[in-house]
Amino acid sequence: MLEQIMQLIRDAGEEQVVQNPEVPNEYNNAVMSEAAQAVTGTLQSALAGGNLQSLMSMFQNDDDQQVSANPLAQEMQGSFIDGITQKLGINKQTAMRIGASLIPMVISHMVRRTRSSAPSDAGFNISDLIGGLTGGHQAGGLDIGGLINQFTGNGGGGGGGFGLDDIIRQVSGGARTQQQSGGLGNLIQNFFGK
Repeated sequence: MLEQIMQLIRDAGEEQVVQNPEVPNEYNNAVMSEAAQAVTGTLQSALAGGNLQSLMSMFQNDDDQQVSANPLAQEMQGSFIDGITQKLGINKQTAMRIGASLIPMVISHMVRRTRSSAPSDAGFNISDLIGGLTGGHQAGGLDIGGLINQFTGNGGGGGGGFGLDDIIRQVSGGARTQQQSGGLGNLIQNFFGK
């Protein structure tokens, strides 16, 4: 699913970045790479810090404004703005305008497509997202979809002997290992050619 997120960024970035005269053409891929790092890095940090509930709550909302108001979404936007101003020297006002449109657009599309049952959205699911952010650990083989159902009230009850603390501990450990290996950064660099 990480590749699908990067493709969402590339698609949204066509208008918000590539066609934006305030972004020098030589920085187009670097700006989109920063967006990918902000989105995936924030999600991975949340998992590594044991903040699985914030990630899950972001994927429970159908309303774009509620999704964008989620603390993780706000953190993504701030990380993106800081990244392109500090690393690329993009003007702060320009960075804020791009961040205020690009990041919420990507997050809303990601959440909407993850919640969708349309065949064209089959590549978007929370289990693959968490698996990608944790280096393929997929929360120790647990059914993340079932976990979401428990959070959203659609589950059937039985926890299979695992408590929420056990799940969070497993997900957090996988995310920390993935952060230390630099796997996401390499994937993003390869995708955007940075």
